[in-house]
Amino acid sequence: MLKKFLALLLAGIFCLSTLTACFEDVDSGYEEDDDDEKKENGTGTDKTTGTLAESELANGDSYPDEPSGSQFESGDFGGKEFNILHYGDMATDFHDRYIWSESFTGDAIGDAVKERNQLVEDKYNVVVTAEECSPAAEANARIQAGQVDFNLIYEWGIRQTGLALDGMFCDVHELDYVNLDKSYWVPNAVEGYTVADRMFVFTNMISMNSISWAGCYFFNKNLMDEYDITYPYEDIAAGNWTYDVLLDKMSKAERDVNDDGVMGLEDVYGGIDGENILMGVCDEPMWETVGGEYKVITYTESMIAAYNKYKAKCDNVESVDIMEYAYDADISKFPSHFIAARFLYFGEDHALFLSGALDMTKEFTEMKSDYGIVPVPVKSAGDDFVTGVDGCAPMFSIPASVADPDMTAMVLDYMAYESERLLLPAYYETVIQNKRVQDTRDFAMLDIIRDSVRYDWADIYMWSSLNYSSLRSKIFTGSLVPSMIQKYGEQAQQEMDDVIDTIKSIG
Repeated sequence: MLKKFLALLLAGIFCLSTLTACFEDVDSGYEEDDDDEKKENGTGTDKTTGTLAESELANGDSYPDEPSGSQFESGDFGGKEFNILHYGDMATDFHDRYIWSESFTGDAIGDAVKERNQLVEDKYNVVVTAEECSPAAEANARIQAGQVDFNLIYEWGIRQTGLALDGMFCDVHELDYVNLDKSYWVPNAVEGYTVADRMFVFTNMISMNSISWAGCYFFNKNLMDEYDITYPYEDIAAGNWTYDVLLDKMSKAERDVNDDGVMGLEDVYGGIDGENILMGVCDEPMWETVGGEYKVITYTESMIAAYNKYKAKCDNVESVDIMEYAYDADISKFPSHFIAARFLYFGEDHALFLSGALDMTKEFTEMKSDYGIVPVPVKSAGDDFVTGVDGCAPMFSIPASVADPDMTAMVLDYMAYESERLLLPAYYETVIQNKRVQDTRDFAMLDIIRDSVRYDWADIYMWSSLNYSSLRSKIFTGSLVPSMIQKYGEQAQQEMDDVIDTIKSIG
């Protein structure tokens, strides 16, 4: 799986959304489809609040078709806890409900999670528990102290890689009783997050992140109707949804609404920042394997050609800091100022497009105008769509010193299976398609986005690197001086070599 430039720099795709909050609100999460009335039934417990956690990943169009549990190892673990560290109600911006649900309440997501966890408990005689904390920090402290009383960590991917490189996590490929080729393990993600034949940080269908944290564009149908702009559905059907088409639609929407000669908060924008478009048209793999070795790709001639072609166009795109919409407004009804800014910008008809992720559909349920969803454009007509998943998406890891690896593997595998069978349709069909999306044309767009998701280990392991993560922008802003390109490339290569060497050295 080759490195995707756009996926690595998904801060642009998320338009000051997910990634801004990632660094400014470290314990954030956003609650969805809430039901405050809790009924107490079932055996599982949350050690703190009785609620659940962060985000999700998926890829695979078919649900499991075997009778529930028939293909899994039998086991009786005598009522042991299967404990998951997660954020729970500590989160405020990007909360999800895929780990824990106290009871059956009629909420589609919560009930699917409750049923899944009960099936796991019944099959293996375990008690599923979910402990609310700052997962990576708490895991690190307990592992260091030799108090590993948990089985699974559910934490943002980029926050787990440091612990992984310190040798604190299991290589999932070495576990017995996990079936990584099954759809509920998202084989595409297994491939993408495996590096040097090891996979310490992973995802599967226990959460829905490959859908909910997959990049997409939202578009405002009211503005398109008002300005006589055709919906992107038609361009996608014609195989022509490109950045050129996007730029054309955006230019038709730009309006100085109050005629003051200055583009401000009252005006209308195309909605996608020019720098983000430039990243998209220059999107090419950043690494490859040569003779089994990982090699950084500094640039290609086609990438430079795309940059030269689009640089002036992208510089001319009108843009605004959308966070300004939340500065002086009453945002008391919003869970966070990030969500408020997105709604007041896009939801109040100030932008034709908004870049984001599919789970942001929960933020626009009260939007006054209709909106649609489309995949991120391609560079040239006929190109395959490629959708990135943010490195901040919550993922999983298992402590290397977990007390019972076999129990952990069996429970994990079965939980992922039942989650694909129960949680995936609850999220994708009941919540997204039936509750949040009104236009059936969007169903096809959702499938395109879901089927085009790609995963890359470098998105999480190289996220905080000084040189690799900014390599392409350094090349572009350095006037393409050959000596500097060579220097940047060598520095990025050394960073990647160091990561690979560390991963290979972990016993």
